[in-house]
Amino acid sequence: MSAVISVSGDLVGDVLIVVGMVVVEIFLLTRILPRSGPPATLALMVIGTSELLGSAGLLMALVGAFFQSNLTTYTIVLFMFNFMMLTPPGLWVIAVIIYHDRRIDTTSWFWPAAIVAMATSAEVLMGLLFTVTTGSSVTWTTVLAGTLNSAWYFWSMGAAMVALLAWLRFEPVVRYPLLGLAGSAVVAPWVVVDPVVGASLMAAVMTVTYLGSYALLQRAPQVTPGQLRVVLAVVGAFLAMTAGGFAVAVAGASTASAVVFGSIMSVVMVTEFLLLVREGLHPQLLDAAHGPSPAVERAGANPDLGSSGIPSREA
Repeated sequence: MSAVISVSGDLVGDVLIVVGMVVVEIFLLTRILPRSGPPATLALMVIGTSELLGSAGLLMALVGAFFQSNLTTYTIVLFMFNFMMLTPPGLWVIAVIIYHDRRIDTTSWFWPAAIVAMATSAEVLMGLLFTVTTGSSVTWTTVLAGTLNSAWYFWSMGAAMVALLAWLRFEPVVRYPLLGLAGSAVVAPWVVVDPVVGASLMAAVMTVTYLGSYALLQRAPQVTPGQLRVVLAVVGAFLAMTAGGFAVAVAGASTASAVVFGSIMSVVMVTEFLLLVREGLHPQLLDAAHGPSPAVERAGANPDLGSSGIPSREA
């Protein structure tokens, strides 16, 4: 089996950097996507998203420093590091003063899109950083192909999605196929490096996901239309990824086929990421399975109280 990561003396340091940034990202995502209780406040969302943006900016500065190593680029790296460490707390204080404890609008797509955009930017830039620092030829096509198929990019995205699937309250009939789809990111780097091995690993993940999802659908006491749509979307995503892997095998792992496969994988992963964040902020697929939200349950404990905790007029 061909290696998807170059083994060198810097590998330990690279792993520590990637793991550190992924751990920070997962921590921030679990803070701004509450597992239970009310949605996050605007102030908390500001500091969380600005931290995600700061990590992406730091990675971009490191890429610039690699291409032009001088005092200016190193100063930009230090500036972005300071921004990531100091600016978000300042923005948080300002948001607390302006918005107090106001909650975000969970029905809007703005915050899910913003979170996914900032988190994905950091993942893409991580792949870009390791591509340009290890690539022998640096052209925009090879860099694009390397970035979209970088193991660092795939694995960091997969780790974030697996963490969200463990954190959020999904029913097994939804969690399992989404977990299988996230698992495809683990084996995807081999598709371009070794198409035969990559295709075999992708087929194994797809088969296990299909069989497990079918068994869960058969045993589930109730399957909502939303849950069924997720399962069917996962099936379609695997078919699209299989088509991209087939293109790589036929074209002999060319730059063009690598870009096509990486683009398909990116669309699939970003879409799943967006679904997870959207559900974390405004659960819809879970309503039929888990019943009322915690806030409604607390209010429903006393029939004389409305959903806001204020005695109703009928009482």
